[in-house]
This record gives sequence, C-alpha cells and structure tokens, in this order.
Amino acid sequence: MNRRLSHIRLVTFDLYETLYTPCEPIEKTYAAPLLRHGIHVDTQSVHAGFSQAMKHMRTHYPNYGFGLMNSRQWWRQVIDMTWKNIGVPSSYLGNDRLLTARESLIDRFNTSEGYKMFDEVPKVLKYLRMRGIKTGVISNMDEAGEKVLCHLGIRSYFDFVLKSTTVGIQKPDLRIFELALSAVGVPAYDALHVGDNKEMDFDPAIKVGMSARIVSRGCDAADLAARYPGQYIASLLDLTKIV
Repeated sequence: MNRRLSHIRLVTFDLYETLYTPCEPIEKTYAAPLLRHGIHVDTQSVHAGFSQAMKHMRTHYPNYGFGLMNSRQWWRQVIDMTWKNIGVPSSYLGNDRLLTARESLIDRFNTSEGYKMFDEVPKVLKYLRMRGIKTGVISNMDEAGEKVLCHLGIRSYFDFVLKSTTVGIQKPDLRIFELALSAVGVPAYDALHVGDNKEMDFDPAIKVGMSARIVSRGCDAADLAARYPGQYIASLLDLTKIV
C-alpha cells in the first residue's frame, strides 16, 4: 500500500512514456515514407536501424547535439542513418521526395499527430491543480517536447518545463533536478518526481532528496506496484492516492 505523501508541494514529470507515447510504433512511422516511394522494407529491420541510429547519435552527439547543431539537424541525421542502416542507397536520400518526407517526419513528432497522451493524464493534472500542488516537467528533450504538450492541450497545467537542450544538462545529472526545485523555490523534501525509468528518473530524484515513483504500464505493472509500493505505480492515477 502506498504511503500518503501529504507534504508534497511540487510534482515533476518526465515526458516520453510518462505523459505521452507515440501514436503508432516508431518503426511503422519511419517505414511509411519509404513504402510510399516504392522502397520495400520490413518494420523489424526499421526498428533495428532506428535503435542503432539513436545509440550512435546519443553517444557521439548527446543531448540532441547541444552546442554542435540544432535539434532539427540532429533528427535529420537520425532519419538518414536509420534509412541507411536498412539498406536505402545514399543516392536515394538526396531525392527531393525523400527529403520532403524526412522533414515531414520531424514535423510530425513536433505535434499531437505523432504522440498521444495517456488517458489518465488530464484527470491527474486537474487533481494536482485542485490540490494547489505545483507541477513541472524535467525531461531529456528538445523543443519538440514542449510543442507536443501545447498540441495536446496540457502545457498550461505546468508551472515550468525544463528541457535538457535549454540548460545543457541531461538526466541523470542531479543538477537538472536541482534547477527544477530552484525554479519554484520548493525544497527537495517537498517534491515528488515521476518517470518511467529507474536510472534516469527514480535514482537521481532520490539522490537529490526528492520522493520518486516509476510509472510502469507493462503486463507486470500491478505486481510491481504491489510488491514495491514505495517505488512503482501502475498508473498516474495512483498519484491521487499518494498526494
């Protein structure tokens, strides 16, 4: 059973897979332009190609290329590398139609066309507002994250949105959590962070002195929440039982 945290004055959230998720599998979205232009690929190969591209870019150009390129240039490289990884010839990538398709892909993930929020999100945000609890976002993201929040109609619920590309610091660096706390003048003890990743969200939040929960929506979510109530929740709705 979750212990109620009646002292909480601030709840911060991660974005991806916490507040929203892709409307369809990424590999399906990335394959669609190729299929439309007669380049036959299977989604399993696209999934592997995308994973390889993301790993390369995050390793060599972390934080969306912060200080080296803008995020749109970063995503262009991800898309080109994904397509190259699955065998699309380099000569095809310069085709005007594919260049246009690449820009459309980037634009798609700047809006609610690319993402959908989890059903419980509006209810939870309204509950926190009703309770007078401040809310914010701490996320490793570029400017697209905040645009998506606007398109989903929930940006106004947040007192701040802390983007890693704005401050030049990524989770799990404790400093990004400290910046969030100082943004609203709330001590760590009075704050709760919610995300979907133990290493990126739960562990650093605890280290900085905040309370934290991991939202787990997998098939074992209820079991995890029951066995580790101080660490996991099965839905953001569980926050209404905690704060």
